[in-house]
Amino acid sequence: MVSIRDVARKAGVSHQTVSNAINSPGIVSPATREKIAQAIKELGYKPNASARRLRSGRSDVVAVGIAAGENRAPSPIFDEFLHLLAAEANNDGKQIMLYPRIDEPSELHHIQSLMEQSDVDAIVLNELEVNDGRPRWLIDHDQPFVLFGRPWNLSKEDADRIPWVDVDGYSAIKEMVGRLVAAGRRHIGYIGWNTGTGTALNRYQGWYDGLEEAGLLVDGMYDGRPIDTWAIGTIEAMRAGEAAAADLYQRHPDLDAIVCPSDNLAVGALSSISHIVKHAVIDGDPNVNMLSRPVWVTGFDDSALAHAFSFPSIRQPLDVVAKELLRMTREMLAGKPITDEPHWHELLQPELVWRQSPYADVER
Repeated sequence: MVSIRDVARKAGVSHQTVSNAINSPGIVSPATREKIAQAIKELGYKPNASARRLRSGRSDVVAVGIAAGENRAPSPIFDEFLHLLAAEANNDGKQIMLYPRIDEPSELHHIQSLMEQSDVDAIVLNELEVNDGRPRWLIDHDQPFVLFGRPWNLSKEDADRIPWVDVDGYSAIKEMVGRLVAAGRRHIGYIGWNTGTGTALNRYQGWYDGLEEAGLLVDGMYDGRPIDTWAIGTIEAMRAGEAAAADLYQRHPDLDAIVCPSDNLAVGALSSISHIVKHAVIDGDPNVNMLSRPVWVTGFDDSALAHAFSFPSIRQPLDVVAKELLRMTREMLAGKPITDEPHWHELLQPELVWRQSPYADVER
């Protein structure tokens, strides 16, 4: 094992100088720091983590809550985010701790226990709920935290004090609607979430504004029918997407596209299309030609599901999200003041990934 004395010999300095360069770099000249850094790199020296934590009073642990119990829904994209966050934390000399999120009171109790035992430096919150009390509690208890998402519905004073990174789902959904319109779709439904969260409302608004920009809405009516009949709010589950798509078909037999804010919902909608067409053929439905017409379903996240079922989706830059959240964590723990500047509040642009729908007529 390489020791600090090995580094000192390699750099031609005392072991105390190496220690100063690692723990108090400001008192060491730039030229000497450079020599020591080069020696550390060549020898692969790793400072003793336990000793560093004792000196700094930090645990080098960042905690992330994961939904458990009845709140748990399969989320391939969140799994990917956790892997990227863990890899980035490792590069930063930190560890990721996962804790269960069942409800807000139990989560805050768990966080308080971690704080009392000095087991965590910072918390990563993922998506705020309606009337979410966690940000205010963490601020009041001086617990550093960052947010993957936006501080929806909070006062400007509180929102400005929260470092956050989010992805612009509104613009991406709006762009997706534009692509569907350009492909000839004129009866585009929406299957979203009924949670009332800022993200749910934001993505719905992207669909609505996309239709409006395309000139498809007139006085709140879509093709002569109330706009709210073209959208269904539900839970995040494939079976929910399947039921919602069937409901949309029943309301609007001329439906020719469905926009979804997640790949899970999109797969459910695709399954529903297949089921409806199959039974229309078997049952000799006189509307079978209408039911079997080309229909596009689009998702969000560009997960393995979107690749496997080959439907258009939207790719989030999760690697950048992880890097920026940990950068903000690092700077916050170093004592940098959190301001209302964009440096602390980043809205990233996702990428629309266009694929031919498996239920679309490529000849059309």
